[in-house]
Amino acid sequence: MSGIAIQADHTVSPGQLVTSNTYEWLRSQENSEPKWPESSQDEHAPLMKRRDSLPMETLHRITSAFTGREHGENLGVLQQVESPEDMQYEVQHSVFKPVEKYRREPNVRWKHERERRRQHFEYIVSEAIDALQTYHVELNRIKGGSSGSYFVYGSGPRASPLGVFKPKDEEPYGPLSPKWTKWAHRTFFPCFFGRSCLIPNLGYICESAASLLDQRLELGIVPHTDTVVLESRRFYDQRQTWLYLCGVEPRAQKKLGSFQLFLEDYVSADEFFMKHPLPGMYRDHRAQQSLHLGDRNNTDSGEEQFEWTEINLLKFRLELEKLIVLDYIMRNTDRGLDNWMIRVIPHHRKASTTWDIRLAAIDNGLAFPWKHPDEWRSYPYGWLYLPLNMLAQPFSESTRRHFLPLLTSNEWWKDSYREFIALFSRDSDFKLRMWKKQWAVLKGQAFNVVETLRDCRQGPLELVRRTRCLVADEKMEVPVAIPIMDIAINEQIPVQASSPMNLYNFQKGLQEHASDTGSASTVNPTGEPPGNQFTTKTVIIERLQVVNNTPVLTWC
Repeated sequence: MSGIAIQADHTVSPGQLVTSNTYEWLRSQENSEPKWPESSQDEHAPLMKRRDSLPMETLHRITSAFTGREHGENLGVLQQVESPEDMQYEVQHSVFKPVEKYRREPNVRWKHERERRRQHFEYIVSEAIDALQTYHVELNRIKGGSSGSYFVYGSGPRASPLGVFKPKDEEPYGPLSPKWTKWAHRTFFPCFFGRSCLIPNLGYICESAASLLDQRLELGIVPHTDTVVLESRRFYDQRQTWLYLCGVEPRAQKKLGSFQLFLEDYVSADEFFMKHPLPGMYRDHRAQQSLHLGDRNNTDSGEEQFEWTEINLLKFRLELEKLIVLDYIMRNTDRGLDNWMIRVIPHHRKASTTWDIRLAAIDNGLAFPWKHPDEWRSYPYGWLYLPLNMLAQPFSESTRRHFLPLLTSNEWWKDSYREFIALFSRDSDFKLRMWKKQWAVLKGQAFNVVETLRDCRQGPLELVRRTRCLVADEKMEVPVAIPIMDIAINEQIPVQASSPMNLYNFQKGLQEHASDTGSASTVNPTGEPPGNQFTTKTVIIERLQVVNNTPVLTWC
């Protein structure tokens, strides 16, 4: 019997999602190599061989193939998986009321751009795997940060990395975090360890979810990020110290994590503001003197320097509004000046030089909480510490025109739900109950964004002052009328042999027809009682809930 047939025999239904419970029959065969028929030994054949560095449940939850399979088994980008529940998501009553002035129009250009970025990302991952497997270009651990993160390089001569890889088990609150500060925190202060509003060890999914939300909102400020499996000898290992002392070469490990494309020519916001502070922003006197000295040297060399003109401030303001809305919707609990970046692009002309300003949001792993912060810390957004004259202004008309058609569209929410639940269900510890709580927080944040953008007088300060809320999805069965044509088609008609009319058999035929009609009227072909011209379907009713619990500290 083929492997596919064996799998189907142990599944409750042919269309059911395969979970760890359905693979209990397979665990006894882990040491034996499965024998696949020749017809199924292609690139889409499932792999039953257990991996040392990845949980077996994680590998079996992924129902589609990996890119980069030619470089090694189970390496590359994890493709989309099926949803753990029915994908039916129809909102019958929504709290997101559309605005007549702003109607959504399909953005075909962004759809093609999103596909182009996805293909480019898969190419970069394939190049990174080729560099690891063929040219043995190992990863390089990043010294900073609170988690185990690694620069990933390609096989080319350039020295800049291709991306940043963050394994799941080396996250700030993961079991194999290489940072000794987190180890001390977890060991000696367990009562204050972690963030209670976040699901543990889900940072790699949240990194990818931030990129997905950026794509759904058509922003383009989050570098493309997705879940990837890589194999390297540089990954943190608890036995690493003993192996080094004994002179044993570290083992190669496969790890699942998030892969984010590396940004070139970007600098962190705190570094950029040290060099180019915003009007009204405090800066150190010594730094000011050094900057004046550097500007004098650059002026003597003939190089034009970036300055905060009225036009540049407006461009920065428009980009900042995108970051504000993105952070607020996904409720980022770790947005400081060190994890969003700025890039200025000069355009030289005969008369003067114009500048384009781009922002990028990185390190989004501590987002998408399952509840609002309600204990000690409130985790304020880092951009709230920018000058007041930058935040006290209302949202621009272009921002309102961009977000309102998206966030008030039922089709947009329907497609977003499908993509987000398919992404979060990749995790081996996925729980639908916790995911629904995350989704309720996200929709509650989006509701506040919509209500703020409706009023042309409100801006970022009014947004963060709004009452925190949740938008819960409640399922309800509603009746649906059956079309009259369907009733007529499904009605049973007695079939009799065609013959000339015979008055002697006419009365008998009427009696038989009456008996057939009486038996058919008891139960119709659809199993419904006679005369029932309605059926039911499951729809979503959105319910708004106010959150009253507030954290103790509001400044950290």
